Amino acid sequence: MARTSKTSKLILALLLGVTFTQLLRSGPGNAFVQPTRREAAAAAAAALLAAAGAPGAADARAPTISVFGFGSGMSDAYSQNDNPTNPYSQFSDGTNAVYKLTQDILDKKKAELAKGFDAIEAAPGFIQAKNPMKLNTCLRGSAFYIKSDMEAISKGLAEDRSNAAFAKTREVAQKLGELGAHGRAKNWPQCDKDYAEVQGLISEWKQMVAF
Repeated sequence: MARTSKTSKLILALLLGVTFTQLLRSGPGNAFVQPTRREAAAAAAAALLAAAGAPGAADARAPTISVFGFGSGMSDAYSQNDNPTNPYSQFSDGTNAVYKLTQDILDKKKAELAKGFDAIEAAPGFIQAKNPMKLNTCLRGSAFYIKSDMEAISKGLAEDRSNAAFAKTREVAQKLGELGAHGRAKNWPQCDKDYAEVQGLISEWKQMVAF
């Protein structure tokens, strides 16, 4: 990739040299005879300079993400769907949204969420066994759907994002992220505390929405 970038810059440099050569050949005596040629050459030179100064594809910074809300990425699994501008997205903020929640969709999300809650109940076993890989797999397989389903159920058919239940989903997601991070760090005592807090937050949310 870096080699390709250098080759592209070399070609641009050669083209720039040819352009300036054309400028010199036109000479002052031809300044009024061929003004169009000189203007075109100058414009081409400016365009080449701009292109040469722009970073190549190989030099561009690759996009990064964070896992469970931790890391140096520009986005993560939880925030990347927050208030997108795409009106066709089921995660839109509701403005001109094409996607609308229906009772049938909510019922399916409730069933899906129940399975997600059941899945994370395996976490204590992995914590006790001190198995970070299986704990991480357990959380990754359910955490995203837990948050999205909880948000949909919290909003309801009224699409209300301002209620306390909707805010509670962020707390659950954050605590799940902390559980995953502490598991990777093999901080098992903290994992026990995180899991207990996750279940406490989920219980509070269930009471709010009568789940």
